[in-house]
Amino acid sequence: MNRVKTLLGCVALATVSLGALAQEKDNRGVNPLSVREFNDADIMMKRTLWRRLDLKEKQNQPMFSKGNEITKYIMDAVKAGLLDAYVDQDMTKKMTMDEFVKKLQIPNQGQVLTEEEKKAGFGLDNAAANNANDGWGDTKKDDKKTAAKPADDGWGAPAPQKETQPVDDGWGTPTKKKTTKGKKGAVVAKVQPPKVDSTEIKKKMAEEAAAKAAAEAIALAENMYFPDQLSVLEIKEDWVFDRKRSRQYYDIQTVTIYIPADVHPAGLEMPVATIKYKDLDKLFRSDPKKFIWFNEYNTAQHKNLADAFDLRLFNGRITKLSNPMDRDLISIYGSEKSALWKSIQVENELMELEHGLWEY
Repeated sequence: MNRVKTLLGCVALATVSLGALAQEKDNRGVNPLSVREFNDADIMMKRTLWRRLDLKEKQNQPMFSKGNEITKYIMDAVKAGLLDAYVDQDMTKKMTMDEFVKKLQIPNQGQVLTEEEKKAGFGLDNAAANNANDGWGDTKKDDKKTAAKPADDGWGAPAPQKETQPVDDGWGTPTKKKTTKGKKGAVVAKVQPPKVDSTEIKKKMAEEAAAKAAAEAIALAENMYFPDQLSVLEIKEDWVFDRKRSRQYYDIQTVTIYIPADVHPAGLEMPVATIKYKDLDKLFRSDPKKFIWFNEYNTAQHKNLADAFDLRLFNGRITKLSNPMDRDLISIYGSEKSALWKSIQVENELMELEHGLWEY
């Protein structure tokens, strides 16, 4: 009897252990940024990659054909409210429309004063500066204060002011000004204030505000980068091997638009906004004939941009791999040449890794 109880206890313990182990592996979570929902329990291996796409390269030009630039479609969709723009690739903060438009503004190449310099008095008008300084480093005296003081008579006392004489009427006898002040029985007519139509005033103010907003919008549009100037994209993607499907996938997460260094006055690549690729894929598939990948060899067979990403019809150099210090290849290896060689090496390693997984 004791042996049966011991055996049942061992079986129960083994069942609980296997249940706990199954519960640890049975994770139903999926990545919300993935176009294809991979179960976390089915992912055998994953690495995160960052790729830089130069849309002016020969292989990437079909995404950047004249009038069909992918950056144009993204900019128009964000302005229309069809896509959400984010400040960074971590998707922690959404970008407002004003922030997005401001990012697309061409910076003023002239000298710009900071807020501290403006508070210190720099950038004032010449007239104001001249009034504040007499040219010898001293502040000018106020003319009003000087005029308000009575003239000195030379003995230290103010000179007595002369009484003003009445104006001569041309006959030799000065005439005094007539005044009706103090007369009894004088009737003063009350001045009626003009009637003000509040409706007309509000209408006029609204028209002025609308005209001002339209003028500001035109000025902003004239000072913005054109879509064909924004020729750099950065793609963040996961290299995933799915054990359930027994194959490897490139799971694109985000797409970031950059201002190229040859266009920006500072000579640096500056990020504009980050877009979820899942939203971008939905946008591209909503109108396959509009969002096209231009096929120069057969114009009757243009492809949709979403299909072009799935078929990997682009060339993007790896600039960063997931690492503990979150550093890109240039900062790790010290030069662009070494980073380029490492990028090619990583591409070959990932291809060989996939091949090795198929062998086993």
